[in-house]
Amino acid sequence: MRYYGPAALLLCAVLAGCGGKPPAGAGTLSPRSSGEPPIAQSDTDEFHHNDPCSLLDPKEVEAVFGGPLGTAPYRGSNDNPVAEGSDCVYRSANFQSIVLSVDFEDGQQAYHIGDFVGNVVKSAGTLNAKSKKAMVSEDGSEISGEWDEAKLTAFTCCVFNALRADQMISIDFTGSTATLKQAAGLVDAAFKRIDKPLSLDGGANVAAAKAFLKTRPARMNPCSVLSQAEAETILGKLIAPPVAKDDSCSYELPAQAQGIRQIYELRYRWHGGNYAFRTELHAAHMGGTVLGSMEFTSTTQQRVADAPAPPGTDPHASAGATGGTGFHTVTTTTTVSVDEAARQVTGNQTFAQSTHLTGEPDAAGSGPWERSATVGPKFEAVKKDVEVDIGLLGVDRVKAQALAAAAMKKL
Repeated sequence: MRYYGPAALLLCAVLAGCGGKPPAGAGTLSPRSSGEPPIAQSDTDEFHHNDPCSLLDPKEVEAVFGGPLGTAPYRGSNDNPVAEGSDCVYRSANFQSIVLSVDFEDGQQAYHIGDFVGNVVKSAGTLNAKSKKAMVSEDGSEISGEWDEAKLTAFTCCVFNALRADQMISIDFTGSTATLKQAAGLVDAAFKRIDKPLSLDGGANVAAAKAFLKTRPARMNPCSVLSQAEAETILGKLIAPPVAKDDSCSYELPAQAQGIRQIYELRYRWHGGNYAFRTELHAAHMGGTVLGSMEFTSTTQQRVADAPAPPGTDPHASAGATGGTGFHTVTTTTTVSVDEAARQVTGNQTFAQSTHLTGEPDAAGSGPWERSATVGPKFEAVKKDVEVDIGLLGVDRVKAQALAAAAMKKL
């Protein structure tokens, strides 16, 4: 599942329908342990409709997830199970996702669609040196594999594209905790298998996938997750019943002494929480990096005494030559980055650190969620692909996080 701009999408539509068959192969899957979802196999060794699900052994993806799949790999489109979909979707038991897409032909065209956007981003200087090197992993090590060239899709953290000859494989790991290095390892494995794929039928797993996705936490009235009484045990007495709007619920306390309203607003994203969580962290990181590296010029003026007159000269005559004041103005101009200014104010924190725009999640195990983070002026957490966030401006941060934790316990 790839994301391009409108012009790119139009070009993709024009190119739709192009495809071909690589040589047929007869790969087999390793046996599945009991309790794991069954994997549908093709009834012949023929490559099944250029099936993108035939290029990875499910156990390879399970190793990245760190646990079993919740359902067998299935073909999909735009995150929906579709028998003839162009993607192969891998879902963990807690609904994280990794999506593999394959262009068996015309990969050159697909790979270079986003070049213009990528070059504009680089020339604008909005990516740091590490971001420009798509082949450097999070730990700084170099990534290599069975491809001629590779890159990250512009403006994304987690859409990795690799090209070999005229075949392209893309992997979108935004909806998971996978690292770039792990995702690239899966692409490498897929390229090694592309000429002799596994006899796996991803289209046959669509029905099972739909049944599995129905077990996600169901969307509900946001104010029914936590009742007024439950919220008051955390916040104190509310001035009115909770107010629901779309997928958010607001709990209001009496105004502060300055007349500032105290509103705790819990917002829910019932599907796609993993994807949204990681996307927001990446956007925060990019924003913090760009703003922190910006520079501003500071000009100061100071009145200082004139230098003493040289020996043997009349000091009064020297003063008269300069206006007779005995002082002059010194103008000093300095250029500092926003990060440098932030360190001077906070002690040793960069702008991104002081404003919670580092893009780093909180340490694991700090609450009833799978991941959490403070991003700018809000706290957010995700569990079972549901994201919950709450604003922190004008409210007690400890109580706000406790309210989010109480909501997460209900999922």
